[in-house]
Amino acid sequence: MPKVILRDKVGGVTNLPAETGQSLLDVLRLAGVPVNAVMTQVNGELASEDSVLLGADDVVEVFQARHYDMGVTRAPSERKYAAVKPVYTKSILYDDKGDLEVRREQFDRDSYPKFVESTFIESVKSGQTIRDGDRIVLGLSGGRDSIALLKLLEQTRDRLPDFSMTALTVTGLPDWEESATYQAAVDACVRLGMEHVIATAEEVQDVFQLKVPFIDAMTAVVASDRSASIMVIAHQVLRRLIEIEAGKRGLNDIAWGFNADDLLASMVTFWMSGFRMGGLPIRQLGDFRYTFPLYRITKKELTLYLQLTEPDWNRQGAPGRFTTGPDERSMAYSIADHLLDLWPGADYYAFNAFANMQNYMQPIVSEKCENCGGALMPQVGYPGPKNLCDVCDVFSRLELVRARR
Repeated sequence: MPKVILRDKVGGVTNLPAETGQSLLDVLRLAGVPVNAVMTQVNGELASEDSVLLGADDVVEVFQARHYDMGVTRAPSERKYAAVKPVYTKSILYDDKGDLEVRREQFDRDSYPKFVESTFIESVKSGQTIRDGDRIVLGLSGGRDSIALLKLLEQTRDRLPDFSMTALTVTGLPDWEESATYQAAVDACVRLGMEHVIATAEEVQDVFQLKVPFIDAMTAVVASDRSASIMVIAHQVLRRLIEIEAGKRGLNDIAWGFNADDLLASMVTFWMSGFRMGGLPIRQLGDFRYTFPLYRITKKELTLYLQLTEPDWNRQGAPGRFTTGPDERSMAYSIADHLLDLWPGADYYAFNAFANMQNYMQPIVSEKCENCGGALMPQVGYPGPKNLCDVCDVFSRLELVRARR
């Protein structure tokens, strides 16, 4: 059997589990050892980790390059509050003057929904995402997140500030009208007695001044070198139609069903691109106040919540060509997921830090897109289209926009 020895920077020597024919990368990943943190010798010779396939008699020594305690992430100090038949474990990394401890609390089928609901109530109140007297327009796609938000509102309404809400769903694409997804949106609003407004493809075509039907424009985008923008376009279309509906009603509070993972992945993109973001969990842009009431609850938590409380609403169709994002989106989500494994509760730290950053960042300056009329945030240091939002720029480049007067 091969032998793989880890020599860390705090004096530890550890034999890592390894088998003949296994790649060294696989051994290191399973042991929680970052490849960037080590250098390797195989039978006394330096080797690149990605080139090593373990032979039966190989002796591999892995030396930590930088001085820090790798055990903080490989084997963190932890405290667990157990349940008899847990369906979920909530983990948070606590920092007490530099000493770290992961605290894990398990929940069974009965206690888990109550945990999610109490988290929702606490985060709404502390984040001020819903306030007394708010009249809110909600973007309701019918996906798990927005449906879970409606379910949470139904279960906790008597413990929340007094507010009113209107839901808006945009139709016009096969993915958006997938039967299970669309019906979940309709059923949820009926259950809550909530007004549900439907925006049509014809309205989208008119707002974005498209020369062709909305579905034809989106098909052209998918077939072009701008196909990576398809998710950005979908969100902007929904946002603009919601803004228009809110404007008709004299409202300026708009709620979104984005969860903690969505927002953390957005922050990963922010860190890697330098593109300006608005605040979290509240973002003021132009005339509207956007809020993210689910910002403390992850996708996994919402999906499990629906499975235990409304399994019929948890059935969703497979992603289609208009709801599949680019590779960079997948990378951002994957990084966010790995980060939450390594640093449980990283979203709490990141959102609090980002809220503080808003205090010393330059004030957000917004402009108005001359095509769709939506507010846009100019990006410092990045050349962009003049007086057009990113979505209208894509439509314009593909010659899908009617000539402006």
